[in-house]
Amino acid sequence: MNKILNKKLIISIISSSAFITVLTVAVIWLYLSNIDRLDIFHDAVNVKSIMGIILGFAILSILGFSILLFISSLMLIIAYAHYERNLKKYNGIEHDFALTGMFNCLISCLLLILLTSILYYIKLNSFIIISLFLLPSMFFSFFLTNNRILKSRKYLSQDSNEEDSFLKKWSTKYFMPFFLLTPAIAQVLPLFFLLQQFEVAEGSKEFTQASLIIILALMYTMLSILPGTIYINEKKNGKILRIITIILICIPTTLAIFSIFIRPIPNMIINMTMNLSGISDSRIHEFYIDKKTHSHTMFNSALWSTRYYQDIPNRFFITGVNIFTLGDIKLICPARIIAPRKASLKITPDNTNEYDRKIKQLKAIAMQCVPLNKNDIYTWDSPISDPIYY
Repeated sequence: MNKILNKKLIISIISSSAFITVLTVAVIWLYLSNIDRLDIFHDAVNVKSIMGIILGFAILSILGFSILLFISSLMLIIAYAHYERNLKKYNGIEHDFALTGMFNCLISCLLLILLTSILYYIKLNSFIIISLFLLPSMFFSFFLTNNRILKSRKYLSQDSNEEDSFLKKWSTKYFMPFFLLTPAIAQVLPLFFLLQQFEVAEGSKEFTQASLIIILALMYTMLSILPGTIYINEKKNGKILRIITIILICIPTTLAIFSIFIRPIPNMIINMTMNLSGISDSRIHEFYIDKKTHSHTMFNSALWSTRYYQDIPNRFFITGVNIFTLGDIKLICPARIIAPRKASLKITPDNTNEYDRKIKQLKAIAMQCVPLNKNDIYTWDSPISDPIYY
């Protein structure tokens, strides 16, 4: 009875408007705090009508980011689900099934880093690179699957008739290693994403750089496959609710661990939320402002390319980025904010202070942004010839 009451209490709290508002306000606060523009926070959170929408996009962003990071676990679970009915009769095989998928991921991760390093020095044909990755990965998967599962006496001895053993069927022998390789193949996309985010500090040694990248990549591989291995090992107990609870705890905990070592991750998720919801736009736009509401002297020509046109006497034009729009507030920034904004999402593993320096640089440029009422500034990206610059 207490459990039912606790569940109802948790559900009522999560679904309450107050809870939704608090979480949404937290997302907005984190975004504005990251660019040091909390001066517009109060005006922004007064817009109550779209709080639920923002939270929805925040959940969607976390979900999308989690799927990207934990896609190897998802593929391992799918692979196990394909064979689950036939593997149930083999006691302890779940552990080796999960372990084989994990080792495949680790070996493929090391192979991918090695090939990336080779590509850095030698330009090779893309077909050769794909072959150098897939062939050794498949060989290792076949070797490990046969050694730990298909030819293991521990499992073959559990069959009443070895000739009719599921593990000896030709379809199992040839397809199970491929299924167990899918988590390793699936992790290539997030690994490439993470490797592209790496930046090297000036003057650091190549050995140090390579060591840190390998450690972080292997750490990612281990943590990303963890929910899948937990699911498979717990599935035999049949406690679905327990499995879901463990995974729901495991994924945010793993994301938190990632965020300790890869500090831009929270900002990536928050920026994704703002971009998906349309609150933030990272593209450069042309804007026009009525001279009756604001003077062109507010916008330094070197920063904003402030200009006017002979045939449009009552308006002046600027070039900028609409970094935040909510309610009646538009925060327009100089186009130069794009580079430091992208740089703040890069990872510098060999210099822990580099991230702080990039954030400070982003905040310094964000202080040049101008908050305007949405009725005072309009987007005009259609080209107009013969501008006259102030």
